[in-house]
Amino acid sequence: APEQTLEEMDFFNVPRNRKAILEREGRRCFYCLRTLDSTNHVIEHVSSRATEGNGFRNVVAGCRACNNKKSDSSVEDFLLSLYRNGLLSPDEFADRSRALERLRAGELRPVIGST
Repeated sequence: APEQTLEEMDFFNVPRNRKAILEREGRRCFYCLRTLDSTNHVIEHVSSRATEGNGFRNVVAGCRACNNKKSDSSVEDFLLSLYRNGLLSPDEFADRSRALERLRAGELRPVIGST
């Protein structure tokens, strides 16, 4: 069978691809930058799975706390709430906003095949 392109790969359901997302984030929560390990992280959808799918542009590694707090709010509103609640500094908020733009543009690409 022909190999899938990065755009076609499922990064939510396939364990190896999930690990690639965790590594892409540097083992830090995409939202609050908390250090992640095998017990405190999830791979989660930035936007609705139904509309945006399981591609690398729509999934991130996040801590369980952020996953629970974000719920179904938009990622922009959630990042703003982290900033307003003092969980992100102004520089971190700006960095996370830029990271979101880069994610959606396909610039934050996971490395596949190195494991």
